[in-house]
This record gives sequence, structure tokens and C-alpha cells, in this order.
Amino acid sequence: MADESWPVDDNPWRVKAARRAFENNWFAVDEHDVVRPDGGDGYYGVIRVRRVAVGVLPIEDDGRVHLVGQWRFPLGRYSWEMPEGGADPGETPEVCARRELAEETGLSAVRLTEILRMDLSNSLTDEQAVIFLATGLAAGSAAPEETERLRSLLAPFSAVLEAVATGRITDAMTVAGVLRAHHMAVTGEITGPLGAILRG
Repeated sequence: MADESWPVDDNPWRVKAARRAFENNWFAVDEHDVVRPDGGDGYYGVIRVRRVAVGVLPIEDDGRVHLVGQWRFPLGRYSWEMPEGGADPGETPEVCARRELAEETGLSAVRLTEILRMDLSNSLTDEQAVIFLATGLAAGSAAPEETERLRSLLAPFSAVLEAVATGRITDAMTVAGVLRAHHMAVTGEITGPLGAILRG
């Protein structure tokens, strides 16, 4: 049953024609001739991402958070973020989260809990994201991909939350994951000593 307190309109766009302009192993670009919501003719290009984006926020029992830093080519700058990657075709987001956690940090997790789903940059792309909270962590050896040169950081949750609030951390999935973990602690979804730490 629909929640009437969050109304949804019908689709105001009409597609007259569509064609694939470009594709590679990571994404495709579809071009659309459309009738806009105002009734006029228009054009809309959509980036179709082949993999679901997956992020995993690894938090130790004492509230410290494992982050990875790397140079992000599209942005032309350095970025601190949670371990992230894309689910391969046929791979579930949870399996991807465990794989990325191990590859980027060497960690394994006893508990992996899905905490958030997101649409990323939804005016340009259909890319979707799934974010997990990882707890009950055990150390191992990292094995980054050939495109990754990663630096590791273990920081108190309060410092990570402040870095999100002040804009030091700008990666969308990390921002959302950290805020969601804080919200879960404040509302009692995360309880016990860890919940108290994450509440601040």
C-alpha cells in the first residue's frame, strides 16, 4: 500500500526515440528525444552504470573507523572514504562488500548489516548504491587492485563525523554511511557500548 503522506506524481516525460551513443565495460550513454514536462521538445542523455556501487563502513568495537585514502582521477584530488567498489554482474551487494573490505583493508567482518540504499547523481545517471555497516572485525592482508594506491586511516568515529560535517570528507557514500550510522545510534538501532560511542 502506498504511503499517502509521501505523494508520487505520474511520469511527465514522454520518450519519442532512444539510441545508445556510447558504451564500455563500466557504463553506457543513452540519448533520448523527449517531450518535456512543459510539453516542449527536448533531449535527455542518461549514463547507465553497469555495476551497483557498494560501500562498507568498518567500525571497531571501540568506535574507531577504518578509512582508505586515494587519488580520485575524475575529481583531480585526494579523497578519504570508506572501502567501496562495484558489484560484478551476478554478484550480490553483500558479497561485493566483503570482497572490497578484504581487498582494500585486509579486514573481514563477523556482521555485515545493510544500512542504506541511495540513488547517486540521479539527474545524470541511474547508478544505485548499497551501504553496509561492518562490525566484529578481524585483521588480514589487503590486496588492492592495480588501479588503486591506498592509504589506511583508523580514526575515532567522532573525528570522522566531524570530517563529514566540515567537508573534509566529501565522498557521497561515506558521508551518507557515517550520518546513517550516527542516526542509528541516536534512534537506538545500534545499542550497547558501540551505540553510546556513535551517539557522541
